[in-house]
Amino acid sequence: MLTDLTHNDIVYICANMRDRDAQEIYGLRDYDNADMLAMEVFSVITNRGRGKISWHKGRPAAIAAFVEEYPGVWSVFMFGTADFKAGAMPLLRWFRKEANIILSDVNGHRLHCDSRADYAEAHKMIEAMGGVREGPPMRKFGKDGSSYQRFVWLNGENDQVLKSGYVRAA
Repeated sequence: MLTDLTHNDIVYICANMRDRDAQEIYGLRDYDNADMLAMEVFSVITNRGRGKISWHKGRPAAIAAFVEEYPGVWSVFMFGTADFKAGAMPLLRWFRKEANIILSDVNGHRLHCDSRADYAEAHKMIEAMGGVREGPPMRKFGKDGSSYQRFVWLNGENDQVLKSGYVRAA
């Protein structure tokens, strides 16, 4: 099940985030505080983006969002609790549809996300959704000196997986 964002649901997800998600996200923040992250996430999405919450067994499990950083350039993020995988499928379907709308109907020309270079599970999911690595990892990008990999979806170049009716070749 998917719902619109509420501050309380985001607080729950941030307070119960998977360790790897927390390591990745807080690695790009000057704080390590779930309440501050929830406030930032809620504010930026409601003011400049769009997002959804997925649920599992009556609790918020994950969030996905798009935030327009510059005209036509959208940042993408997705993170969740230990129940992330259980609530991921509806969220991934929404992500695919919404990314296609942004690139096709909202004059978006670029979606991108930065993921910790050693987060193989996240990279597998991003690549399955059509994201491609943009250049080598950004070295010493995180506050702890860790590297991050940027993934992109560029309108008309690598956005086919987002289109309705797309079937990946075997």
